[in-house]
Amino acid sequence: MRPHYFFQKLLSIMLFACASSLSAGLERWQTVELGGEKIGYRQLVREIVDDRVLTREELVITLQQPGEASRTSTIILEFEETRDGQPLSLSKKVSSQSANQTIEARVEGGELRVERSDGRQVDVSRLVLPDDFLMPYGIQLALRNAAGDARELQFSAFNFSTLAFETVRLKGQRQSGELAWHFTYQQGRTVQPSHWFTNEGFEVLREESVTGGETLVLYDCDKACALAPFSPTTHVYRQLIRAPVRMPEAALRGRVRYQLSGDSTLVPPETAEQAVVSRNGGWQVDICTDCGAEDAPEASVLEAARQSTYWIAADDPEIQRLASEFGAEEESLDVMARLTRFVSLHMNAQPDYAGFATASEALASGQGDCTEHALLLAALARAAGLPARIAIGLAYNTERFLGRKYVFVPHAWVQVWDGSAWRSFDSGLGEFHAGYIALALSYSGEVAHFTRVNARLHALQIQSAARVQTQGGKP
Repeated sequence: MRPHYFFQKLLSIMLFACASSLSAGLERWQTVELGGEKIGYRQLVREIVDDRVLTREELVITLQQPGEASRTSTIILEFEETRDGQPLSLSKKVSSQSANQTIEARVEGGELRVERSDGRQVDVSRLVLPDDFLMPYGIQLALRNAAGDARELQFSAFNFSTLAFETVRLKGQRQSGELAWHFTYQQGRTVQPSHWFTNEGFEVLREESVTGGETLVLYDCDKACALAPFSPTTHVYRQLIRAPVRMPEAALRGRVRYQLSGDSTLVPPETAEQAVVSRNGGWQVDICTDCGAEDAPEASVLEAARQSTYWIAADDPEIQRLASEFGAEEESLDVMARLTRFVSLHMNAQPDYAGFATASEALASGQGDCTEHALLLAALARAAGLPARIAIGLAYNTERFLGRKYVFVPHAWVQVWDGSAWRSFDSGLGEFHAGYIALALSYSGEVAHFTRVNARLHALQIQSAARVQTQGGKP
């Protein structure tokens, strides 16, 4: 079975409403580069219709795996505002081979009504509207109305990833040349701010940010430049983590102790299969089938692990039907073994890393990577009445994968409560072993949970890995 894992979704660079402001009635083109390599382009259009200002941003990204066809994904953001910069509506549409997602949000009284859909299911929520909520044109007006060679602006922006408002702090200083202003753009809990370079009209001509440890740059050029052909980058290698030693199969079937260091915000959770101890400024993590001492979950946690969510669509009629067919065994582990095998055979052997699909989409298309594997398997487990959650982390790869061996790859799998402990099941890689390191747990399957982990993987290091000999069940 070829390994399935998820690379940090590059599409997350557009998960929140960025403010690439431009004057009314104009069109601009931009080239998009990651780590110095072109990955796509962006088109920005603004027009005035009656008393409304309409802004549209289309981002097209093309990536490729060695020996496989390139995959293109498109994200379209649309904003509707009044002429004085008051928000009216905004939307985001994502299209790829494996996923087609739409989020539409509209101001209704003192609330923002948010509706998201994958074409099979619709989820609606409402948020209290902050008084300082701004979108692209409103941000540009606010900066124009300020005075001085140093300008600051604090406002609320809507985050399409978390479906929540986040505080943005914008600080700028005048400089010489075409890029007349340099702003730092700090949104929510983002560790590193983005950088905006604007002209005198506060149109953003260049944006720089860090994603996955590499610099992402969007900069103005003409249409021919933006649409110029390029060789898609091989992005898969960017998130691989080198193993400090080669671990034989025998060691992986036992107990392995790791020493991790790096980003202090990425704390490995204690599970039934994972014991975590803070040590030497990092963490000592022991992995085996029964290494950890996770407390039994409360009733509310188990209930959350049974619920259908937008991403873990356990109430999808077809998922319900399949669960009834494959979930006929009385023992939960037998049920999970059957469901895991079904998902493994159902999903396409050639993974698609370009999108982020719901369980319903994954079932319908059979496309995706380990993220879609995990969401579909978790949905089937919940439909069969089994509490399930998703583990997000790393998995050790011993087979040759795209020319690389003995590396840890970003991965997602499923853990099911069997009545005494949470047990891991993986339809992508196969049977759980001591090469799985969980870095986060998700009960809802929200895309923000995955991108949060992936955004910090570049700062994580596996300093050592050693087999732990046991005697009488103790190390």
